[in-house]
Amino acid sequence: MKAAYHHGNLRPALIAAALKELAREGLGGLSLRGVARRAGVSAPAVYRHFEDKDDLLAAVATECAERLAATIVELVENAPDHPLAKFRAQGIAIVRFAVAHPEHFRALAIPGLEERTPAEARARADAWNAAQRAALIDAQERGLISDLPLDDLLLAANSTVMGLAHAIIEGRLGDIDEARAENLAIAVTRVLGVGLIPRDTPILDSFLEVTKPKLPRRG
Repeated sequence: MKAAYHHGNLRPALIAAALKELAREGLGGLSLRGVARRAGVSAPAVYRHFEDKDDLLAAVATECAERLAATIVELVENAPDHPLAKFRAQGIAIVRFAVAHPEHFRALAIPGLEERTPAEARARADAWNAAQRAALIDAQERGLISDLPLDDLLLAANSTVMGLAHAIIEGRLGDIDEARAENLAIAVTRVLGVGLIPRDTPILDSFLEVTKPKLPRRG
């Protein structure tokens, strides 16, 4: 039996089906027929919302990118006014997003999907990333963040946070709910911020208090 959809909710249902198909078939194996079958509608119904496979993939990429961006912006804007606190908030946001939207998170990891986001959306993302990079450079110049090569710092941070996110949603750390995942992200970004070299305790305590995340409640 075909699923019954009103015109207004078939498009999001098709995007949801496409996310599941991507997880199973990959970017090259996804087809409109397969998406239609998974959504429980006829193939022609897909064409009433998407011109072709590329159009559908662009919609999927856009939804994934917009949800991730909204999560990051929310946490960064609510973080304390310290560059490392803002930086930690981005990492925590990625983990929060992955746990709340695992299919979207997995899709963004598929090579070639993110590039299908419309040019204007990519331009906004590039501008955001450039502004965050500039803030980190400024923080380094002010002595607030280590003067190690910035690309090395970003690689270490991204690898750690993305690794944690994947480990959680793939079940490698056991059964973890959203609150526990968030606490793990806070702990991991704390280690990143402090580093492994021993610090003077009073200075460290002050630093941790200033950069302590203040997270908005999950909706």
